[in-house]
Amino acid sequence: MLLLTAAFAVNMLDRQILNITLNDIGNEFNLSDLQLGSLSGFAFAIVFVAFGFPAARLARQGNRKKMVIGAITIWSAMTAVTGVASNYLHLMLCRIGVAAGEGGFTPPAHAMVAESYPPENRGAALSLFSAGANIGLFLSFLVGGIVASLYGWRVAFFVAAMPGLVIALLLFVFLREPISVHSSADSRPGSQQFRGVAKTLLSNPSAKHAVFGAVLTAIVGAGAVAWVATYLVRSHELSLAQAGIYLAVVVGIGGAVMSYLGGVWSDRLGLKSPQWRMKLMAIIILIAKPFAIAFYLLDHTTLALSLFVIPAMLGSVFTGPTFAHLYARVKPEQRPLVTAIMMFLLNLIGLGLGPVIVGAISDGLASSAGTDSLRYALVIIQIAGIWGAVHYWIAGKHSEH
Repeated sequence: MLLLTAAFAVNMLDRQILNITLNDIGNEFNLSDLQLGSLSGFAFAIVFVAFGFPAARLARQGNRKKMVIGAITIWSAMTAVTGVASNYLHLMLCRIGVAAGEGGFTPPAHAMVAESYPPENRGAALSLFSAGANIGLFLSFLVGGIVASLYGWRVAFFVAAMPGLVIALLLFVFLREPISVHSSADSRPGSQQFRGVAKTLLSNPSAKHAVFGAVLTAIVGAGAVAWVATYLVRSHELSLAQAGIYLAVVVGIGGAVMSYLGGVWSDRLGLKSPQWRMKLMAIIILIAKPFAIAFYLLDHTTLALSLFVIPAMLGSVFTGPTFAHLYARVKPEQRPLVTAIMMFLLNLIGLGLGPVIVGAISDGLASSAGTDSLRYALVIIQIAGIWGAVHYWIAGKHSEH
């Protein structure tokens, strides 16, 4: 479990190292906010999800360990290659390579975690795994902020690529797959099974609204993570190192702790009343919104940074409980398919659109708002998060187990 969490942390490190260095990359290659948003958003997401479905089809016992190790090796190598990119096209191709590697990781990893724990503890286990994303964010902001400010953004990519190769070696030596009765070669899902699982999720009101809530929440999260460092540099005149260290602490460490605790609370509330697994997610999202909006609108740097601690820590709490909620509504052998479907939606729509929407709105407001255009773009996208909270509340009302 800890090795897979470490692997997911490296996954997020190599994915998000671009975001802390966006401003420097944009200045070097003279790129617009929309172009920068496409590097961290839609182009990455399309390839990521394209590899997610084949990975789910292959994610059966005997293949999963090999898939995880191979995926880490590929995305780590492509992260290193990004450091020698000489134009926008090169950057895009490198991001495609990183996405291809990372797309093959999550379905087999999620399946291994889910099979290792009973349903009553699965939310906490998946939240612990999801906390790896915050640890990866911590590392990306720290490495990007400090290394990029001292040695340049290219060296930051070289440094970010190294841990993945070490983790791949450790997984090769120590990782053991859980034994599953649903892992024979005959259990490989075909296209009809994908459609069947998708139909199951959409026909169940609780599952359907949980999916909608997660996708809308992911749009806000991906947009914020992609642009918040650049926002702090532009609007609050923090140095790259200052922005990186601050975000590493509040998003990385704080977010990891709260992601795990959110899963624990969700499991405990779910034992007493199943409705509160998803209703808790709605409440957490709505608590965070006023603090997030105030952070983007305030000019007082110290106050703004203090307020952002709340949404930064709560931003990824929804992930583990949502997957646990959906896994409880399908057969064990269908869980990799659920993972692939959710990765498709969360990444194509959330990761794909979030950064691009923010970049497009920022470009559109630039003539009237100047350097504040990014500030207002990040406020506007918060609407999607409020909408997502409504879906989570409805998911809770329809939940029976």
